[in-house]
Amino acid sequence: MLYHLSFVEEAVMNPDYEGYIGGRVEIHDDESEYAIEEIRFFTNKTYEFRKFREVWDFEYVNEFMLNRLRRKIEGEYNDDV
Repeated sequence: MLYHLSFVEEAVMNPDYEGYIGGRVEIHDDESEYAIEEIRFFTNKTYEFRKFREVWDFEYVNEFMLNRLRRKIEGEYNDDV
């Protein structure tokens, strides 16, 4: 099965986090009308994350690649604040 990725950036309104970007990656499959999962991101690595998003936004991936991307996002682009 292939999964479709869609990155959705959300506004970060708290002035304490100026320079951060946050949002979610919606995961879609062919069987559901709606996203079956979302992976949250929140990071101040704005430049790195935007380059990452340019590569993967609107792409189709298999389960193996989805798991790798999930670990990368959760490990590198999900700051604990």
